[in-house]
Amino acid sequence: MELTPNQQAISLAALMFLRGSASFESSLHDEEKVALQLLKQAKAVVPGVANSRDAECAFCGLYRGPIFRSDEGLMVQCPDCGPFALDPASQRSWRLDDEWLIRKLRGALDISPHATTTQIVDGVWDIGRHKKRPVVLARRIDLVERHGLRIFHGPETRSQSWVITPRPLVRSSLEPLAGTATWWQLEDRFALHGLALRLLDPDQGENADVLQDNIPGVAVHGPFSDDFAWVHLEGWPHGPIHLTEAQARLFSALWKHRNQAQSAEFLMREAGLGSERPIDVFKLKRSNRGIPQYEGPLYAYEKLVVRQRRYGQYRLAL
Repeated sequence: MELTPNQQAISLAALMFLRGSASFESSLHDEEKVALQLLKQAKAVVPGVANSRDAECAFCGLYRGPIFRSDEGLMVQCPDCGPFALDPASQRSWRLDDEWLIRKLRGALDISPHATTTQIVDGVWDIGRHKKRPVVLARRIDLVERHGLRIFHGPETRSQSWVITPRPLVRSSLEPLAGTATWWQLEDRFALHGLALRLLDPDQGENADVLQDNIPGVAVHGPFSDDFAWVHLEGWPHGPIHLTEAQARLFSALWKHRNQAQSAEFLMREAGLGSERPIDVFKLKRSNRGIPQYEGPLYAYEKLVVRQRRYGQYRLAL
């Protein structure tokens, strides 16, 4: 079952919390980049330290190359694809704000604002009481197992706690805390709604976060939805095509100037993009080839965009 953007966002938040360190935007898949935008809107992430030494290749996505300065500005030398202009956005990194997660979990569990949050050990917190039982938040379930004696039987007894952690990256016991505490996996028991988290009912499962906003928009501007996030094409067998933010902005610029062909420089500037050519935002990584959700936007570009090679201009074929 395909996850909704909000489900992707809570899954990415859980992964970033588990890591406890910054993640580069360039290392994220397309769905995770959409999820990151939602986390930014919710103010759940804070910037990490920028890497000024090397960058991932924007074309093949397989190698990292050193950054160097030339007459054309900052460049990256990919060992396979050669040199290309550095996109500053590719150097941005983000980490989850632990305090944001604690605040939102306390709100979702109706924990008294006067209750204090205590760090038990590094990566493990007591964030208050829910239904008169202690709530323990940890980066990983193995941390809870390792420090169980101190967490549950230390100076403050926390028997029958609610324990919240991200889903483990490797297989673990189904009931690692059986008889000691109730284990909740963050991605499965909480949903992101706007700027807040909500505790899911046990029987709601993954369908709890399906929102009207995630239904593909109807065609308004020719084959495009009102926000240009979706494209409806008869020749594409997999339903409406979902575009990334950059792809949608480019198609919006092409639609706005559909009555007259425009240069690549003009269109990219109009869309607020740093790439040189429209095709740049539709290129596929080798690992994504053959997957409809990645192939769809490129199919839409090839069907809808006409390049007048003689003049170096582009227009919609509508």
